[in-house]
Amino acid sequence: MIATGEVVDPDGRGTALRGPVAATALLFAANGAIFGAIVPRLPDLKDALDLGPAAFGLAMACYPAGALVGGLFAPVLMRRRSDGAVAVATMVVASLVAAVLGLSPTVGVFAGLLLLFGVCDAVTDVAMNAHGIRVQLLHGRSLINRFHAVWSLGAVLGAAGGSVAAGAGVPVVGQMSAAGVVCAGAVLAAYPLRLGAAVAEDRSGRDLDRAPGPVAAPGSPAADRQVPHRRIPGGRAMLLLVAFGLLASCAAVVEDFAQTWSALYLREVAVAGAGLAGLGFIAVQGAQLLGRLTGDRLVDGFGAAHVGRMGGACVVAGSGGALAASFVLDGPVLLAVLLAGFALAGWGIATVIPGAMVGADSVPGLTPGTGLAVLNWVMRLGFLASPPLVGLIAEHAGMRWTVAPVVVGGVLIALMAGRLLGRTDTRQETRT
Repeated sequence: MIATGEVVDPDGRGTALRGPVAATALLFAANGAIFGAIVPRLPDLKDALDLGPAAFGLAMACYPAGALVGGLFAPVLMRRRSDGAVAVATMVVASLVAAVLGLSPTVGVFAGLLLLFGVCDAVTDVAMNAHGIRVQLLHGRSLINRFHAVWSLGAVLGAAGGSVAAGAGVPVVGQMSAAGVVCAGAVLAAYPLRLGAAVAEDRSGRDLDRAPGPVAAPGSPAADRQVPHRRIPGGRAMLLLVAFGLLASCAAVVEDFAQTWSALYLREVAVAGAGLAGLGFIAVQGAQLLGRLTGDRLVDGFGAAHVGRMGGACVVAGSGGALAASFVLDGPVLLAVLLAGFALAGWGIATVIPGAMVGADSVPGLTPGTGLAVLNWVMRLGFLASPPLVGLIAEHAGMRWTVAPVVVGGVLIALMAGRLLGRTDTRQETRT
């Protein structure tokens, strides 16, 4: 274990970084688990508040609305405290908010708690990914897909626990309180293991972790050519970050469907019981877990662009197959086909969001966290639009059509991944 803020010896990186790697893994696992724990109980919360599909979609939109606000504060907080410390603090608050979600007496309280949860989650998301990328840069090998795999593992375990609790008739309050306490304890254990701010920056704010070479002396021609670090991206940088955000948003549509609608989809379209309703989320996150565990090797072997394009094709095939099956099948066969389609879509997006985050964080000339914050903000816009849009689709076209936006997202991933994720492939080839 290394002390907080200690500079790592390059000859002993693997051993010295065990603490920060473990801290990052705990953050990702807890963040995924608290999401997974909520998903199987959303139908119970919807029924308890007596909400229709459209009203439920609007209430759920408060989570990404809060995340839009929270994403703006992430770089500011990370300049005042280390990214690891910020991630721990906001994740503890998010866990406590989730713990009391089941106590919501009215839709207004439910929406307000989701708003606060969104604020904390957005800051946690930016901060823990920034910390994970710093650990990856110090380690010298790709780790980001494996960190996201740990998120998926946490989500699967949380959803499995929620499904078992729902099937056993455990009240939402009891199950979510237990999940909140466990997740808060896990991230508190990560606090002493994290990297400190001194590793990331020198006194002038220059990011030491990602400096590719020696810094030019002030006043030299090389220094004049260096790009200054900006807190607000310029025109071209902003367009590139927005493009990365749109790519990540297309993958996030799949995650949002799994989180918000898959339990309702299985209950209403496949007529699955309460104990089986969480299987849709588990199928997406389980396949995403497998894709992320092998993602670093696939990206190294075939390139991020090629893997991203194939992932988009898998999303189209999986979600399109699920949509078609809902019209011609029923019973256990329909449930099996739906779960297989969801799993294929989950595998398809496994490396898309991590790849977009690495690309956004690598945009030159920005202060630490700025690229990730912009991408996160754009992605949260997609999360904000998705629940009410899908709610309207469910209200007017029927629940089976709620998977249609996932099909569209897969098409856009296949079209965008080659050009955007190929930039990362080019940079890696240049460095080696």
